[in-house]
Amino acid sequence: MVTKASAPGKVILLGEHAAVYGNPVLVAAIDLRSYVTVKKRDDSLIVLDNPAVNVNNFKFPLSQLKKLKTKWNLALSCESIEKVESYLGEKSGLEISIKSDVPVSSGMGSSASIAAALVLAISKELGYDLNKKEIAKLAWDIENIIHGKSSGVDPHAVTYGGVIRYEKGKVKQVKLKEYPEIIIGNTLIPSNTKEAVGLVMKLKQRYPEFFEKYLEASKILVDYGEEFLTKGDIKALGEVMNINHGLLAAIGVSSLELEKLVWASRKKGYGSKLCGAGIGGIIIALGSEEVREAIEKVGGKVISARISKEGVRLEK
Repeated sequence: MVTKASAPGKVILLGEHAAVYGNPVLVAAIDLRSYVTVKKRDDSLIVLDNPAVNVNNFKFPLSQLKKLKTKWNLALSCESIEKVESYLGEKSGLEISIKSDVPVSSGMGSSASIAAALVLAISKELGYDLNKKEIAKLAWDIENIIHGKSSGVDPHAVTYGGVIRYEKGKVKQVKLKEYPEIIIGNTLIPSNTKEAVGLVMKLKQRYPEFFEKYLEASKILVDYGEEFLTKGDIKALGEVMNINHGLLAAIGVSSLELEKLVWASRKKGYGSKLCGAGIGGIIIALGSEEVREAIEKVGGKVISARISKEGVRLEK
């Protein structure tokens, strides 16, 4: 038997960085997906194939999982295997193949997407039916080890799909009147979550009173965003995205490269903002063909995406 699973990438519409401190965030799953194939073996060997990170048919015994978790291109797979098998109380050799359409280090949740797909595929192949809450929790545990302190936004977004309001581990599915196209502009500069979260944490320590106001403002924007999405008011949503970007720039997670894309797209569309950890990575914008052209003109790579109604799922 072979089990195939996939999970979407994600973009944060409003509220990133504040989510680390328990604030709400609006996040959308997108139709770029990671695909995982898992086959149970009769021995205790793990066989990994993930060409995107130079892992090609790599074989090792289960006993080496802990040791190999320290290698950058094996950490996510090994951590996922260990977490799922420990949770299920099962130990088995596995053949695992990974392919992802979600760009890495971009702010689109590539590691969470792979982690959620791995959790579902491994557990199903071993004969277990985990619910979405269990999948999201395991993927969150994996993210915490890979990235340090994780807010849990990414694993829940890619597990549940659609647009969710996420706050302190709680998920609320947002009902959309329409599903807007999201235009993604990639700076092609890797986004470093640990670095960005660390910068913001230092700012919080230096200016605690300001930071409290920042968190309040971020929550208000998420409230507005949820309302406008429900009503289908995309223009108003764009305005709120513009304000949110201003807040994110104020706390130091923007960059010249991000600003170029934000301002170019803003002139031609409804609104735009950096997305994810910041410093590098991506912006998201609402608009039309003119927005794509504006992003490309200033050196950004354009990715068009739709909101994915489905989260993690089994594939045939």
